[in-house]
Amino acid sequence: MFIISEIFPQHSGDLDMAKRMIFLSYISGASAVKFQLVENNMFSKDGLDRSHNEITFDQLKDLSNYSRKIGIEPFATAFTKNTLEWCKELDFNYFKIPARMHKEDPALINEILKVKKEIFISVRPDEVNSIKIKMQKNYIFLMCISNYPTLLSDVKIPDFNNSIFKGISDHSLGISAALKACAFGAEYLEKHFTFDKNLQKSNEKGHLGGMDAEDLKTLKKITSEIELIGNKPNKIKNWLNFLKKY
Repeated sequence: MFIISEIFPQHSGDLDMAKRMIFLSYISGASAVKFQLVENNMFSKDGLDRSHNEITFDQLKDLSNYSRKIGIEPFATAFTKNTLEWCKELDFNYFKIPARMHKEDPALINEILKVKKEIFISVRPDEVNSIKIKMQKNYIFLMCISNYPTLLSDVKIPDFNNSIFKGISDHSLGISAALKACAFGAEYLEKHFTFDKNLQKSNEKGHLGGMDAEDLKTLKKITSEIELIGNKPNKIKNWLNFLKKY
């Protein structure tokens, strides 16, 4: 399973902390780290100041160079046309369209879809039929429920072997949903990374439904074993028997 460790906004505006999170993500088994690129306090309509999570191009370049130096793939969600150009200039191999953007900025989506790289596209299950994006080989659809955190009872895992979705952008408590997704054929997982899941803040909502280093290590170990057993429908019974060990 390709595991994406979402670094922002749990770094709390501290770039040294962001680098520690990148390093821990790498040694704990993540395939890539991801940042969020916002400008002008654009998500503060609720009155909460989130400007501390904004970074400059030079800071993004520094984090990206650090990631590549230690051996993990960096990329980002660009929420503006300006920051999309940053991602192009840094030659990221992956780009990301968040679920909220389908309604908030379809024009920016069209610009991102022109990029000839692999593009992760998060979509809420109840909106999948309204998304006007023609499938391309470089598009990777992720099932996403954007509640922070998402209750496990609200996560309905599909058979990913027979779905438009190829993975999950997971905000649920713990790692159970991610493990089940892998067992049912998911190839990709995106989840917020945190040092402390109890640090949930009103202006940093990724902690409680995130994963720490131990969660990530466990995810990497078990998903690798599930993939060895097989995650096609006729192998699900084998996986269920295997999971009884945990």
